[in-house]
Amino acid sequence: MSANISLMGNLGGAPETRISDNGTLIATFPMASNSVRNTAEGQIKKTNWFRVTAFGKQAETLARYLRKGSRLCVQGRLTFNPWLNRNGEPQVSADVVLQEFQFVPGGRRDESGESGESAAIPPTEVQDVSGQSAAAH
Repeated sequence: MSANISLMGNLGGAPETRISDNGTLIATFPMASNSVRNTAEGQIKKTNWFRVTAFGKQAETLARYLRKGSRLCVQGRLTFNPWLNRNGEPQVSADVVLQEFQFVPGGRRDESGESGESAAIPPTEVQDVSGQSAAAH
């Protein structure tokens, strides 16, 4: 089962790349998205983690410009995949197959104090499913 999802968040690590058997570049990275919920006891803040996978030109662009802490908006297909941790306990991962993305200004600072984004990234660049760039309006 899958659903479409839109997320804005920060990369939890630099994109890792590999080449598929048919020669397609694949980039995978963890992404954290924060949410806040108001309750009678006050605000509850929660961080949700997703594993995002991009293919082809999108993977190439993301691997080139992003690093840990980079801020990004993504849209894609969400799936939940069960797995067992080292202790044999069941876990579930939230995986997103990227369809579109948009660079977002800002981002957290990494341990060295550098911003989590490259100044060369045009903040309005959008990559669609076909992998072609278009300016956001």
